[in-house]
Amino acid sequence: MSSIVQIIAEINKINPKFKQLLALNQKQTADAIGVSSSALERWRKEKGVGPEYKKVNNGKRGRILYTKQAIAEWLSDSIKTA
Repeated sequence: MSSIVQIIAEINKINPKFKQLLALNQKQTADAIGVSSSALERWRKEKGVGPEYKKVNNGKRGRILYTKQAIAEWLSDSIKTA
């Protein structure tokens, strides 16, 4: 079983830029968990599927961000149930 810290370390290895970020955008998150960006967007709309996210600003110009902590927790839960 992987710990959250280990999973975050693995996320940071995917792209050198990730190490300096606290949160990833939709494309970066999709790359980190190995799915398409559109799959991640579809999961958001299904509510309760995929990692927890935050929407920054409202409207069409709002950004969706996923903290590395939330991604790691979701991955850890996914590993446990697999």
